[in-house]
Amino acid sequence: MRILVAQTTRMGDVLQTSPLIQELRNKYPDAHIAVQVRRMGKTIAERHPAVDEIIVYNEDDMFLHLRARDSNRLLEAYETADAQIRKLREGNFDVAYNVTHSIASAMLMKMAGIPNVVGADLSDEWQFVLRGRWTTYFFTSVHSRDYNDLNLCDITRNFVRDAPPCRRLVFALNDEDRAFVDDLFARHKIGPDDFVACFQLGASEENKRWPETRFAELARRLVEKHGARIFLVGVAEEAPLGERFAETAPGLAVPLYGKTTIPQLAALLERSRVLVSNDTGTMHIAASVGCPIALVSVGHVHYRETGPYGEGHCAIEWRRERLGRSDFVPGAAETRDRITARQAELAVEVVLRDDPARPVRQLTEDETLRPVDLYVTRFAPDGALQFYPVVRRPMAERDFVRIAYRAMWLDYLDNHLDKKVETESLARMLRHFEGLEVDDLDVWRKALHKAFDGLASMAQRGVQRTEKLIEALRKGKGAAQAKQLVAELMAIDEEARVHGELNPPCKPLVLMARFERDNLEGADPMVLAKTTLEIYRACFTRARLMTRKIDRIAALWEG
Repeated sequence: MRILVAQTTRMGDVLQTSPLIQELRNKYPDAHIAVQVRRMGKTIAERHPAVDEIIVYNEDDMFLHLRARDSNRLLEAYETADAQIRKLREGNFDVAYNVTHSIASAMLMKMAGIPNVVGADLSDEWQFVLRGRWTTYFFTSVHSRDYNDLNLCDITRNFVRDAPPCRRLVFALNDEDRAFVDDLFARHKIGPDDFVACFQLGASEENKRWPETRFAELARRLVEKHGARIFLVGVAEEAPLGERFAETAPGLAVPLYGKTTIPQLAALLERSRVLVSNDTGTMHIAASVGCPIALVSVGHVHYRETGPYGEGHCAIEWRRERLGRSDFVPGAAETRDRITARQAELAVEVVLRDDPARPVRQLTEDETLRPVDLYVTRFAPDGALQFYPVVRRPMAERDFVRIAYRAMWLDYLDNHLDKKVETESLARMLRHFEGLEVDDLDVWRKALHKAFDGLASMAQRGVQRTEKLIEALRKGKGAAQAKQLVAELMAIDEEARVHGELNPPCKPLVLMARFERDNLEGADPMVLAKTTLEIYRACFTRARLMTRKIDRIAALWEG
């Protein structure tokens, strides 16, 4: 078997795809596994033992040529694209896992003629489509992040069904990488018992960066408390961030901007007590080598989705009423500098004193934490990564619905979530919240039942109308009746859309059903009608399953 994994976004995304690659190797030990990455991801792919072949995708050069309005460069762009397509065709791949989710990547899959694609692809009509249940979940979850409780690594690794699970990022180090760190530590007179901390001040966007002055203040605290030896890590272009850090904390850290390769950086992180970081590729490198991470989550970042994959990491975030879409977080820029150095220091202390036996502390232990959320990572009994609250607070309705959604999606998408395992997972999460008034629980349950039952009723009407449409098509009753039934289905879809706007907990299910309808392939009316029938049935099933999970959580809380 010949398998292609396409991940042509950032370096960190390639690392987050490494569990999927490993699960493919676990399931198909004799397969040829190739990965398609951009140049920035090549080193990551090279350090994955399961990878047999690396195909570099020069997307940046190609699009720069396309925008140049120069005939020679346009020709070069065409030749680059043609060479990439020929390379993929010559690979004779049996299946591709395209986790890039871009139209450009979907076009490559289509033109390469790969017969089976999981992820982004083009239909026979050259329409953008997403194939696979978990793929559809991911594509819609980023638009309703308040209720997404699954890490991207768990989502993508589940693109492979029934494979031995890989619950770690994969990046292999060698003796040469570690020798670099030996030399670095020797030059700076760092001993084996010294407290080494790395800071990543950069991020892909400015709004995702915690201010350099805050990092500097945190550095002073770590030096005073732990005698920390601090390295500032990042690419050469991030050196100005280090200069601003030095203006506030002169001589307190060693800048390494552009002075390490990715493997050397990984080896340094392997020897570090903690990485304090924004949401970056460096964070994922640290997770891959077991370096504890204190993630300062600011801006358009959702730590549950893209936070560090592995146990014992910590994420700190300013408390938000809502999270928003993946491309917009309400108040993100305004809250970027609200997290104080003292609050971030407490996140570091959580990482350093990580104790699974005492995962929860009362808010009254430190009022400094009142305006922030603090989470520690563990793999839950259900097998997926979970961010558990470190500070026990009263449960909000959003928490209640998110917990129910996690149980529902794992049950629905996997088709085999053991009830005992589910109960243990739910009970463990509930222990991280303070008491909840029974009256409040009853109010939530009744309101949520009404909302999800309403959506289920709409889906059931969609099932009934689609069954009539199929019957009409089968008997050839004419276009008039079919047209009327299609109009009724469109009215149901609009009713569901409005229902989702008025009842936000239902919106993830509405978005998924709408996306599945937009993802229909082909022009055969009967095929389209039968697929539509399955979409309405699936929406009905998911809505009913949500009410059962809501009741299950309520019963556990009351018990």
